[in-house]
Amino acid sequence: MSTVKDLAAACPYCGSHDLIRAIPETNPAAVIIVCNHCQKVVPNSPSPFHTQAQQKKAINDQVVDLCLSHGRIHGIQYYLTEMKKLGSDKISLAHAKQEVDNLLATRGLTHAIKKPNKNGCVIVLIALLLIAASLVYFFSR
Repeated sequence: MSTVKDLAAACPYCGSHDLIRAIPETNPAAVIIVCNHCQKVVPNSPSPFHTQAQQKKAINDQVVDLCLSHGRIHGIQYYLTEMKKLGSDKISLAHAKQEVDNLLATRGLTHAIKKPNKNGCVIVLIALLLIAASLVYFFSR
């Protein structure tokens, strides 16, 4: 990571000149500039083709993929953080949950979402059975 030294470079969100340049491990050719003050990603070159509607569409597609692979909670969390990064709307957790549910319902994927595991109940049941068996064993001697 290195600090951006260009005096003309400023965060479009908060106006801070304290920007950090980061190079991701997965794609070293792509450079990400992050504002150290507000922790938002600063676009390298503002392009007129990358509108907010296109950004929201990309976020919605990623939310659907996350919900299908990791579950609805991860999709809601991603949607909430990405919408806060856009900075246009003040979004709450309940609103994010409702938006993700509506998005999945419009695409007909509500039943395809990965359900949470019930392994915790099985582990507790086994532990209770072991405790009961040990109590019976020790008191029967």
